[in-house]
Amino acid sequence: MQLHPFFTLVLSRLQQVIGLYAFVLVPMWAMFVINKVLLFGFWHAFGIAPRVLDVRSIVGIFASWTMHGNFAHLLGNTLVLLQILFLFGLFENNAYRTVVKLMVASGVMTWLIGSPMSIHIGASGLCFAMLGFMIGGALFAKRWGYLLACVIMGAGYWLTIKQGLMPQPGVSFAAHFGGLCAGVILGANSKHEYRPMRRY
Repeated sequence: MQLHPFFTLVLSRLQQVIGLYAFVLVPMWAMFVINKVLLFGFWHAFGIAPRVLDVRSIVGIFASWTMHGNFAHLLGNTLVLLQILFLFGLFENNAYRTVVKLMVASGVMTWLIGSPMSIHIGASGLCFAMLGFMIGGALFAKRWGYLLACVIMGAGYWLTIKQGLMPQPGVSFAAHFGGLCAGVILGANSKHEYRPMRRY
């Protein structure tokens, strides 16, 4: 039996959500285990070293989101990503491309504005980039789905942003602020890549 086109679209978007979970969360958790069990923490050496042009820092720009200092760090980012990846899977026509853009953009911004002689690891830059993308899309590109999500989840997300942008020992302000700015810019320019769901 052939499904109604609307249900076909919904199923395809839910498949994209599941794919995004595998695309982002599986590498994060796998690298955490591999780093602890086999690499004895060596993977963290490839974090982002601001304005340093070497293999370590270049790898960090693209892969620092897979590096976490401890289980609490990993779990906190995972819980945020579970929510935002769900929204991206529903609202983005090519969510994988968008997430990769945000990974790289947040890494580059952290590399540009981070404090010298520091190393930045973790997926929080990506989390803030995705939050920024939602905000930029809602405010500037008239992405009504993201606007509704921002309103519904508003209090918790705004508190997360506020806390994340307050300088704290051991927390990468550069990743949070840089990721947020990169996300807002990309979200504000995302209208041309967006096609709303057809009405049936």
